Amino acid sequence: MFLILDALAAGEGRRLSSLDVIGAGPRAIAGVLEMFGLEYKIYRVEDFLRRGARGFRVLLASAMTMDEPAVKRAASRFRGVKIIGGPITSDPSVVPRLGFHLGVWGEGEVALESLLRNGLSEGEIPSELGSIPNLITGDGTLTRASNLSVEDFRRFQPSVTAIRFYRTVPHYRSSRVYVEVVRSCSNFNRPKIRASKEMCDLCMACYEFDLRKRLVCPQGIPPGCGYCSIPALYGPPKSRDRDSIVEEVRGLAEAGVRRIVLSGADFLEYGREKLVSGPLTHPYEPGPNVDAIEELLREIKGLSREYGFFFEVENVKPCLVNDEVAEVLGRYLRGTPIHIGVETGDPEHADLLGRPCGPQESMEAIKRLKEVGLRPYAYFIHSLPGQNDKTVRMTLKYMELAYKHGAEKITVYKFRPLPGTAFEGYNVVVDRGSKMIAEKAIELNRERKRELLGAVIKVIVAPSVGRGNYAYPLAGGPVVRLKVGRKLKTGKVLEVRITKVLSDRLVEGVPVDRRSS
Repeated sequence: MFLILDALAAGEGRRLSSLDVIGAGPRAIAGVLEMFGLEYKIYRVEDFLRRGARGFRVLLASAMTMDEPAVKRAASRFRGVKIIGGPITSDPSVVPRLGFHLGVWGEGEVALESLLRNGLSEGEIPSELGSIPNLITGDGTLTRASNLSVEDFRRFQPSVTAIRFYRTVPHYRSSRVYVEVVRSCSNFNRPKIRASKEMCDLCMACYEFDLRKRLVCPQGIPPGCGYCSIPALYGPPKSRDRDSIVEEVRGLAEAGVRRIVLSGADFLEYGREKLVSGPLTHPYEPGPNVDAIEELLREIKGLSREYGFFFEVENVKPCLVNDEVAEVLGRYLRGTPIHIGVETGDPEHADLLGRPCGPQESMEAIKRLKEVGLRPYAYFIHSLPGQNDKTVRMTLKYMELAYKHGAEKITVYKFRPLPGTAFEGYNVVVDRGSKMIAEKAIELNRERKRELLGAVIKVIVAPSVGRGNYAYPLAGGPVVRLKVGRKLKTGKVLEVRITKVLSDRLVEGVPVDRRSS
């Protein structure tokens, strides 16, 4: 039997955030196993470390770079074949360093399928590995980097039955379940911080519309924003077939999922590759495929009415948010959160980072989406390469502007240099300016939470943690600590009145009708 280990965002071995998130990766692995009729179970890494597991011959771990400590502990306790994949393997050296026999780099569906056909289905590592793409051997050597074709990408269907293995934290009846609709990002610009200006002036590929020319940088700088590895790992964007997405969402709804996120590095990339004849490597030309987006949202909206689940989309690039697409998003997603990256308030800094749009475009996107009834969340990053007093001042200014334009939440991340990016190996310095950016987010978020006082919202009960009862707003928002006298059933939907702001991330609520609690 196979053990799929979900270590995504587990860090040291205990999730401190994203407690209501179920990512798409482990279900994608399960879908490949189901193609071969193989038995498996999914464990969170926390549950595995606490309880252990017996009877498994193969471990398939999915993790991010931050999850090395938890994954290393799990690998040391497993006796059998150990394979690791996910964003963590953008650095192939993690395979031997963490004690795994094999790793999968980038897109793993074809690699896993090939392994299963050649012996892994019987619990054995194939003797010949060199012909399998995207495979990292035990000494950290990558066989051959390859991106899936659109045909191969669409050939694999994530499992829906696998969702029932999530019965602790996160629990499938209360959590946001991610459904991948489009993979990768079209930003094949390069960050200029490490670039030679003379060579850039000669090449000019980042400023041209030749889609194939944009694939290669003469200086060897990975594509995309310098803090992101997505284009380098997955290549140009490709969208799933609409019927496949609808089938997956229907299956999840029938299994009891109540919150679904249509995910991708940028939801507005969906169907854009159909508008070009070459690889989609330009971040905003052509614009969104509005027809494809509307057809998908119309189908999912119909299912949400039929099954009673809530759905939202995740990230959007500001430079793709025009009036036409905003109108469509407002028609189908009114009242839902939507995530917009700003990252820095300095337009020159944004260009140096490789961003395809500046902070002013992000503000315009926030205003457009707010006007059509969505609830924008704005994202910033502190301690980025190139941060100085000027970028800090302008970032603080744009955080205030995002708040003024209606951003419901200001999220700030600390920069982390990821393997395979242009900023790999950068030394992270958290200075006074970084702390000011982080403190400003706390201040603005507390202020926004106060606007909830007295409001009645629908929430879905989360698994019990200690003696407390917590819930997640069904339509997105801060975690709610429930003021009730007894345990509540996970997945139960309640109406609560918000009575207190406990922190920039937590509020307190009382059920409006106590008989329903």
